[in-house]
Amino acid sequence: MSRLALLSVFGACLVFASPSAAQTTPSLPAGCDRLVEFDTAQFGSSTVIDNKYLPLTPGTQHVLEGRANRTGELLPHTVTFTATDLVKVIDGVPTRVMWDVDENEGEVVEAELAFFAQDDEGNVWNFGEYPEEYEDGFFLGAPNTWIAGLEDAEAGIHMLDYRDVGLRYLQGFAPEIDFLDCAEVVAEDLQECDIPAAPGGCFDNGVLTHERSPLDPGGAIQTKFHAPGVGIAKVGALNDPEGETLVLRESIQLDEESMAAARSEALKLDQRGFRVSGVYCETEPIAPNPATPCSAQPTAPSSGSVPPGSTQQVAPAPGAPAAPVAPGPKTRSRAKSCYAKRSRDSARRRSRRPLLKKLARKTCAERLSRR
Repeated sequence: MSRLALLSVFGACLVFASPSAAQTTPSLPAGCDRLVEFDTAQFGSSTVIDNKYLPLTPGTQHVLEGRANRTGELLPHTVTFTATDLVKVIDGVPTRVMWDVDENEGEVVEAELAFFAQDDEGNVWNFGEYPEEYEDGFFLGAPNTWIAGLEDAEAGIHMLDYRDVGLRYLQGFAPEIDFLDCAEVVAEDLQECDIPAAPGGCFDNGVLTHERSPLDPGGAIQTKFHAPGVGIAKVGALNDPEGETLVLRESIQLDEESMAAARSEALKLDQRGFRVSGVYCETEPIAPNPATPCSAQPTAPSSGSVPPGSTQQVAPAPGAPAAPVAPGPKTRSRAKSCYAKRSRDSARRRSRRPLLKKLARKTCAERLSRR
């Protein structure tokens, strides 16, 4: 299944408003509205995210499994999404740090930090993403990083507090990397079944959204079913009959030991972001990480380094035995950098992660050439 990670956006462009002293905000395509004006003063308790359809309570971990759309058979694809107790200030707003690990056939293909905050009206905003990409256990880079308030990027709403059917809204905008996501509320009070984590297999009274990018010439759509009190419980795709569906396998509350492990991995990603991403190193580090000088050029971890999350595939539920430690990657003479050639198969596998979908963006080499 694609998370709208398209191979190209040829012919796509954004229409910007004519510059003037009174208006500098770029206009957006129809159906991608700024329904709520962004105002830092409206985030009084920003890290308390208790929206009914996207609650992000620290210590909550969702594990989603891949299934084939046509047959329903299990696929070797797992996404683990963990709400940490860490906070990172972005664009003047304290945000809750999410740690996200995407595995295919037991191999980490992406490890990401994502940053969410809730405004005083209850809308949950996405403030940016730092996604590291891996192939065969080796680091490729993080060229898809975007941070609200930097390089003209804008935060967007991931889940509205009010969900009237037909509402369309901006989810995120980062013109420097050709990223524009929009969503529409298409149904409410829905029932979805065949979800392992649901009592009896079904969730009731859910909300269905369709997410898309106006930059996608093919019009691909990602569907998300949000269960009340849980969050994203099922993800699918339209215009892709052979695509993958993700369903919520389990939702657990981490014990203290597992929470500490998740916190540690998130802090490692934060530190590494200052070495590999020019835009990320303009942010404030996550406490207790110290301030880290930016490197002149992005650098990969040392050869043979283990991708974040590979030593702990899924944190165990409270009281459960610890998960077995996975073996490290094969030894190579040097680690891959963001200049490494990516195979078509690995690009396809990385494109599957749907929780925070993205367009294909400018290559690492293109971005570095402009720094």
